[in-house]
Amino acid sequence: MKRWRWGIAFIFCVVVWGTTQLPETKTTSVIKRIVYSQDDLTFMRNTLRNITIFEGKKVEVADYPERREMLSFTAIQPSDQGYLMTYEQAVNLFALQNGIVVFTGYTKETGQTISIFYDDNTTVTYGFIDSFSLLPYTTIATNEHVATKQAGDLYVRIEKDSQVLDLEQTLAWLNEQM
Repeated sequence: MKRWRWGIAFIFCVVVWGTTQLPETKTTSVIKRIVYSQDDLTFMRNTLRNITIFEGKKVEVADYPERREMLSFTAIQPSDQGYLMTYEQAVNLFALQNGIVVFTGYTKETGQTISIFYDDNTTVTYGFIDSFSLLPYTTIATNEHVATKQAGDLYVRIEKDSQVLDLEQTLAWLNEQM
């Protein structure tokens, strides 16, 4: 908010407070009724809205279509406590929440792999990825780029509270996070 708007809001608050300190008059009783009733916040918000002049700026709402890429798989099948999701195009993987990278490396079962422990006690493991640039014990923020997967199979295993999610729970969790 610009300084002049803060100034107007401050002056308005001082005027309201000052009029409540005056001897009881018709004006002060109206102000006290408005300020001390349930309608006080609504009235003040609408009054300040009318005082301030919006310059027509539009605020962009964050929608991350690249996160939804992960839901564009063409086939899914079980594999080693997780699922292989088949993609026809490259997929960028982003952190779904704040968390920490707990494993990066190569495994016999899942190839190049990265595991992320999220703040909600969920561990997500991505396997058969093509590239990642994070090291273990790196903290990550929501929507931070984690890895890239070219067209083909991506291994995904989700553990919530130390229990591996089944297919239905995995898809529900992914839909919820995206």
